[in-house]
Amino acid sequence: MRVAVNGYFAGQPRTGSGQYLRHLWEALSLFSSNAPEDNPGDILTMLLPTGDTLEEPIPANPRANIARISLRTPLNGKNDKLDKVAWEQWAMSRAAKQHKAQLLHSPYLAAPLHKTLPTVVTAHDMIPWVVPGYRGSLATRLYLALSVQGVKRAEMIIADSDASRLDVIKVLKVSPGKVHTVYLGVESHPEYSVEEIREVRARFGLPEHYAFYIGGFDRRKNVPLLLRSWRAAMSRLDGEWCAEQKPVLAIAGAVPQPGGVFPDVRGEAKMLGLDGTNAPVKFLGRISESDKPRLMAATRLFVYPSSYEGFGLDPLEAMSVGCPVVSSSGGSLSEVVGEGGILVPPGDEEALSQAILRVWTDDTLRADLRIRGKMQATRFTWERTAEQTRKLYALALKKA
Repeated sequence: MRVAVNGYFAGQPRTGSGQYLRHLWEALSLFSSNAPEDNPGDILTMLLPTGDTLEEPIPANPRANIARISLRTPLNGKNDKLDKVAWEQWAMSRAAKQHKAQLLHSPYLAAPLHKTLPTVVTAHDMIPWVVPGYRGSLATRLYLALSVQGVKRAEMIIADSDASRLDVIKVLKVSPGKVHTVYLGVESHPEYSVEEIREVRARFGLPEHYAFYIGGFDRRKNVPLLLRSWRAAMSRLDGEWCAEQKPVLAIAGAVPQPGGVFPDVRGEAKMLGLDGTNAPVKFLGRISESDKPRLMAATRLFVYPSSYEGFGLDPLEAMSVGCPVVSSSGGSLSEVVGEGGILVPPGDEEALSQAILRVWTDDTLRADLRIRGKMQATRFTWERTAEQTRKLYALALKKA
């Protein structure tokens, strides 16, 4: 097969779409490079808009190459949003044909209205349609309507989870046989040494015992609820334990200004008396991808209260490094976390507080969760994601 992959998000590795694109590409490239010499295998081409800056190089080999594509339109470079539409509706399809692709894969919710070759689309979630308040401005709604019409014309739609698959079928009103679940994977990490754990704690100014959250700050992430649950859980701890251990909730990520779908997280922390010097909540700011698993491995507990996820890479990564996880069951999280963590109903502040307290104080439970979480994480590999995706490429070509 000759497959062209829309690489629009290659330069945005911190986004979910960017992570998916990079990991899937690496795994697909490995399949192609390992094909026997007498078997041409897959020929892959990642299509990148000219001018996109990459934080990290994209792996390539003779059977998986990178192609820089110019939009060549009157608006090129003048309006990012319109450039994105031009890329999705015209440039990537034209480039795919020029590179003799048999199939185009757009790894996020976008596809051309006018197809020039069979198309596969990955729908990570349907948040704007199933979560209230996420439809955005008129311009955003128009863009989403255009995207949906293109996606409905695709030969096949890949969903990250069964929960997302059901949302895709309901929102797009497409045949269930057109939508297939392919779980994402998790990157493997080494066992971190005691010295590495101490180093990352010291560098971020964290105590030996802390809880950890990373995953964004928009409304569905429920970070204000997490703050309230954390304060309630810590208020129930034995006073002597708190005085000696000083538990801290570490929150990673750049906190956005409040407005729209972003609640006032810092304002909530101050109102609850959780922010400031020596406070029980510490905002770490943006952290690197290399520090994220280290902070997860060093923590006593990872908490993820999101009410809706198309998949849930962060709790999966936490489980993979042996971190006890407390998560909501929103969206796909019950599929991803499964028996590997403690699940609570989305939005249930008291249940989340009780779960935090239970895991924080129960050494036996934490040890059990470390084992169960690692076992659960082994179900999700990028190699498996790539293998299942390749099979769907072949199926889409047969259906075209």
